Amino acid sequence: MKKRYLILYLFPAIFFAVVFFIVPLLYIVYISFFEWNGLNAMKMVGIQNYIDVLTDKSFILAFKNTIVWILAAVCIHIPLGLMLALLLNRKIWGWKIFRVLYFLPNVISITALAFLWYFIYHKDMGLLNWLLEGLGMGDSAKGWLTELGTALPATIVPFAIYVGLTTVIFMTQLATISDDLKEAALLDGAKGWQMDLHIYVPLVKPAIVTNVMLNVAFCLKNFEYPFVMTSGGPVNTTTTLALYIYKKMMNANQYGISMVGSIFTVLLGLCLMVLVNSLQRGKKGD
Repeated sequence: MKKRYLILYLFPAIFFAVVFFIVPLLYIVYISFFEWNGLNAMKMVGIQNYIDVLTDKSFILAFKNTIVWILAAVCIHIPLGLMLALLLNRKIWGWKIFRVLYFLPNVISITALAFLWYFIYHKDMGLLNWLLEGLGMGDSAKGWLTELGTALPATIVPFAIYVGLTTVIFMTQLATISDDLKEAALLDGAKGWQMDLHIYVPLVKPAIVTNVMLNVAFCLKNFEYPFVMTSGGPVNTTTTLALYIYKKMMNANQYGISMVGSIFTVLLGLCLMVLVNSLQRGKKGD
């Protein structure tokens, strides 16, 4: 009887997962074996689409750029969120106000923020170049979104604005730490950064895993920043996998190629999730 009720409760989730994930994914796999422009009859080409994608320099560059986004999220974004959470956890003056301010950008459209940063970086009327000129550093002013060396970092920097969600997740985990444990650490002489490093950080590992997964998911589907700020340029320097898929489908009308790009994106996400879970289980085993 309990199993029947369990199946009944699970049925809605299973139904939506099958209809909105499994079936579309299988259809994507099916389309990936065809040459199709979305209008004419589909032509079976087998694995040729996969060969074309793997030998496409723009795809390889988009793959690398996505990896760079993920590394920036894991190595910079998440540590920054953790440091802010530890700071606010000390209940400094105005910490509730700062918590709201940090989270506020998360309720603003990514497209709107991308437009904002586009004008900040603008070569002729951008705020950044205006500030550099005002500080007597006019020689450093440049087209931040049009030069090969600065375009990709410039599109990644605005991602730091979304550190608020990461910070709130860490703060939620910190709030679950027992007061008895804190008092015991204080009695043992732990203070300041010692509490952070030896007590708080080890106990927020579940939140670290959660934030890694959320940030990886964001980077894999990251489309708005490169699309709005650079359209993937210059010379595909800022193109991500999501933008590559869009370009192949909407600009080149190569639906089969686009589906292959989608499949590789899903596989990359699955591999990263498996890696994160494996590392988590390995640490638990230790």
